[in-house]
Amino acid sequence: MDIWEIVVVGFAALLTSMLSAVAGLGGGVVLLGVLAQFHAPAVAIPLQGGIQIVSNSSRAGFLRRSVDWPVVARASILVLPASLAGVAVATTVPEGVSRVVLGVFVLVLAWRPTLLRWRGGGTLPRGALVGVGGVAGFLNTTVGASGPVTSPFFKAVTAGHAAFVATAAAAQVVAHASKILAFGLDGFDYGGFWPVLVVGISGVVFGSWAGARLLGRLGEQDLTRLFRLVLTALAVRMLLLALL
Repeated sequence: MDIWEIVVVGFAALLTSMLSAVAGLGGGVVLLGVLAQFHAPAVAIPLQGGIQIVSNSSRAGFLRRSVDWPVVARASILVLPASLAGVAVATTVPEGVSRVVLGVFVLVLAWRPTLLRWRGGGTLPRGALVGVGGVAGFLNTTVGASGPVTSPFFKAVTAGHAAFVATAAAAQVVAHASKILAFGLDGFDYGGFWPVLVVGISGVVFGSWAGARLLGRLGEQDLTRLFRLVLTALAVRMLLLALL
């Protein structure tokens, strides 16, 4: 662990937390991609969870009046058992294979996100959120991120963009807490990576504060272009690390 990694992760944590606060999703995937440049996915995923739980907590806190708590409660029911199942899968896959899977997943998110999104019409039954929470728990511990997949469901049951951002953040707090617990029970040593965690956490808190004040002021098209460019670069490097 060198100073270059700490600087890059801290800067990335700041910017990605701002992105999530403005757009409602995306920052966690980018941060995971950055961490995966320095660590194997089985290490990058729990580290991202340790940072993102603070990012989502601070974002939900700054927007607490907009959180739809019944939605969060329903989406939290299956998160922990699904996270435990995901860790069992993630820790048995070879590093090269997990890098390829993660890289392909990130490329799909960047260029064909509709392949991962809900296509249902009409009103989403709130009971379906129980299954959404299970999907979030499993994806969070296998590919490291679930927001781009589950966010359309939260958007479908919340009133307005601020409510969506706040509610999705609160639900992700539970999902990341389950991820941290699941990897911890499997023996992951978070204390061995405390410099990265401290710098990353500091960056996401300030990023959430700044992003909450920019909510609604930045163009969605510009954010989408930047998001796609950064994800593509990170995914290509992950694939090269796995294949070369």
